[in-house]
Amino acid sequence: MNEVNPDLRSWALDCYARPGIAPALLALQDECAQDVLLLLTVTWLWSQGRAVPGQKLAWLVGLHSPWQHQVIDPVRVVRRRLKQDPAAQALYQQAKRLELEAELLQMARLQDWALAVAEAGGGELREHLLALSSVQQPSCGERLENLLERYAAAAEAAAQIGFSSPAG
Repeated sequence: MNEVNPDLRSWALDCYARPGIAPALLALQDECAQDVLLLLTVTWLWSQGRAVPGQKLAWLVGLHSPWQHQVIDPVRVVRRRLKQDPAAQALYQQAKRLELEAELLQMARLQDWALAVAEAGGGELREHLLALSSVQQPSCGERLENLLERYAAAAEAAAQIGFSSPAG
């Protein structure tokens, strides 16, 4: 923990490749309407010993949400539909790349926004994630808490190894 990595995008790609991270994040996204990019941003800050103060989380979510809802989510819907069509696999691959590019572009913005308001902050990752989820107005109660716990445990384990080392 506390190793400063100024590049959220590189860090997030490394984190996502770690054991247990992707399944936990996708479950949080699909089952509890949690935003993967925001979860990764909060985790990235935590890995540096920083946090977005509670009153600024809503501001961060507000800046991020239009791009998420107007660009990333519609591309994801199209990508998932194309994945089901055997005749559209080339188009599916293009949609997959487009979705990733839209997410990476947004991560650069999230990095700037988060660093602008982040403060020194310790504590457990789970607490930071719960604060974020309360701003996102979760709708799946205990399931959300279980998934956040699973994701936090995987992220904390990866932090012990070090996110900057090769994934695997």
